[in-house]
Amino acid sequence: MRFEHVNIALVPRKGLNCVDLAIMFYGRFLIPILKLWALFAVPACTLVYLLSYYFLVDIRTAITVAYFVSSPLGVLLTWNTALFTFGNAQGFRSLKSQFNPKLIPLMLRCLFDRALLFIGPALILFSGNFLILLGFIFLFFPGIWLALRNGFRAEQASLSFAGVASQEGTSHDHRTKDLVSHDFGGLFARGFWTLFFCYVVTLVLFITFDYLSYKLFDFPILIGQIPYFFDADTIDQSLTNILLLMTTDPRVLSVLTGFILLVYPIGRLAWFFTYIDLRVRLDCWNMELRMAEVAQDLHSRGTTL
Repeated sequence: MRFEHVNIALVPRKGLNCVDLAIMFYGRFLIPILKLWALFAVPACTLVYLLSYYFLVDIRTAITVAYFVSSPLGVLLTWNTALFTFGNAQGFRSLKSQFNPKLIPLMLRCLFDRALLFIGPALILFSGNFLILLGFIFLFFPGIWLALRNGFRAEQASLSFAGVASQEGTSHDHRTKDLVSHDFGGLFARGFWTLFFCYVVTLVLFITFDYLSYKLFDFPILIGQIPYFFDADTIDQSLTNILLLMTTDPRVLSVLTGFILLVYPIGRLAWFFTYIDLRVRLDCWNMELRMAEVAQDLHSRGTTL
């Protein structure tokens, strides 16, 4: 990999800069990302709708489905982003060509990481009594530690395949855990605010889509199913109906699942660029790539002479 093939500037970035770059990247490759989203969102939304309709599951199941489905979606997204970022591809390839046999064990390992991390939330969402307290304890420790320790697994594997994580046999992958430990607080803050940003964007898009769907196409999802929603005298009853529909209605749950997965790529891309920023700030990746380029040029000139 030659240095001039890098398609982003290797400069230190703050958390907001990583989110901004993720949104720009999302917009540039909107159609390929939407195709990738549909590949996972359509089965996930269908599953949530059927489970809610026939088995009366609630929003907890929808969140669980979106949580696990987003794992392979994130692996494919990170894989293609890494290949484009470091010049191994001109852009997102077709869906058929995106699948690589090396992705299967990576997806399984990332799913295992997700399942291990989900122990805490599962105890909080699906259990009762003292197990909820145990779930909160697990969520903070070792949950946060596991999330950050294994959070860059897809990035490391993708960059290694792209020939970036290793330069002529010299690898800094063994230092990733040390770098995470060094910047643990900063990474936690970035992850939290990125998650919060995605949460707000998901709600805004869902409410906007719901309102436009009802007003323009007379297809009620949430607001249209609540009579006298804008009547101040029935606001308490309307809020109760909103909570009931948000947690149990199949149509609401399936559409909400779709929007969770639609916004998820922004957070995943921002996390990828956070990893690049981590390597630039604490591991001098930009300097390493420049020195590798200079060494390669000198070697080429020596061979020519």
